[in-house]
Amino acid sequence: MRETKALTSRQREVFEFILKWMRETRLPPTLSEVAQFLGVPYPKSAATHLDALEKKGYIQRSPGKARGILLTPLGESYQMDRLIENILEIPIVGRIRAGRLTGSEIVPDGTLAVPLSLFTEKPDFALQIRGDSMNGAGILDGDMAFIRKTREARNGDLIVAHIQGEMTLKQLIVEKRQMILRAANPLYADIRVSPDDESALVQGKMIGLFRDQRTNGGRNWS
Repeated sequence: MRETKALTSRQREVFEFILKWMRETRLPPTLSEVAQFLGVPYPKSAATHLDALEKKGYIQRSPGKARGILLTPLGESYQMDRLIENILEIPIVGRIRAGRLTGSEIVPDGTLAVPLSLFTEKPDFALQIRGDSMNGAGILDGDMAFIRKTREARNGDLIVAHIQGEMTLKQLIVEKRQMILRAANPLYADIRVSPDDESALVQGKMIGLFRDQRTNGGRNWS
């Protein structure tokens, strides 16, 4: 029976490289590819790390095969644990108009499990888009927008704003201290907000988008 031990940080890097390579190519890496990842000139230098992973029970190797690395049950368990650790459960808090200021629904509606690696910033919630005013920005009716809560936004950001008692998703344009909410569809006029209008509030910034193939012709993350 192989001895099972925790991995060193370097061994973990090598093992996670192997897992990533297998996810992306559906094949295990060769010894030369592991050496290239490590930045070492000779495959034998990489072999010591594979020896350690095999001794600790994370992989098996088939002698004589260039792509002979196989995951053991322990290795597969590690992979599943890492996947779970890197999954976010994002609350879907309702539907938001990307159109005229009518009919937004801010009602909890379950969660959406998404990979953490998709984001440079962690989203706080998701909203389903209703309407066509942001079509020109690639945001379609039925898409799921991921939002980070913030009261601050920069010129050009895509924001969720509360205005006139409604919620809307628009691009923020700032001109001479005036806030303009601009659609990405010429059929919709700008919404101009006076600096004195205390009812107009930025609720968050869009940091990602999900499109379901069943509603908009292709499952896609952006």
